[in-house]
Order: sequence, then structure tokens, then C-alpha cells
Amino acid sequence: MKESQSAEVTEPASVGGPGRAPAGMPITIRLGEREYAALVRIARARDTTAATLVEQLVLHALGKASIPPPADSHPARRHTTYEEATAGFRRDSPRLTPEL
Repeated sequence: MKESQSAEVTEPASVGGPGRAPAGMPITIRLGEREYAALVRIARARDTTAATLVEQLVLHALGKASIPPPADSHPARRHTTYEEATAGFRRDSPRLTPEL
């Protein structure tokens, strides 16, 4: 499938089957029986699958949606190195085992 904003051809996420999303996060869409039947009828008329139609719809909607700026967040505390974390401790002495 070719995306409108990219010249790159990508494989649809539905290739892996239901519940698999190798191209990104899985998404759940709940449809009523009438809506699902209508989706299947449209898919058959277009010689494709309902999963492909839903995927195209979601990708199109994401292409049109405005993307919010990244959150201005930072870690609650700075990273502690291994040396800093173990600074006050000494290495265990080897255990002596009795000879048999």
C-alpha cells in the first residue's frame, strides 16, 4: 500500500493476521452487526477485505489529523550509574566450602 505523504511502499499491518500489528500499535474498533455487514459488503464490492478498508481509513484519518507537539517532560530524577548505586557497598567475600 502506498501512503499519500510518503513515496515509500509499506506492507499493510493486517498481513500478520488478526491481533498482529508489525507496523505499529494494535487498534480495536467495535462495530455493530449492521455496520460490520455494510463494511463487508463495501469490501466485497471493491474486491478487498474489511480489514484492509479499516486500515486504509485509519491511515487516511491519521494523515489528516494534526499532530500535537511532544510533551515537555523530563525524568523525575537523573540517571544513577552502577558505580554511584553501589558506592557504599563492598563486594561479597567468596564462601569457603568444606572439603569432602
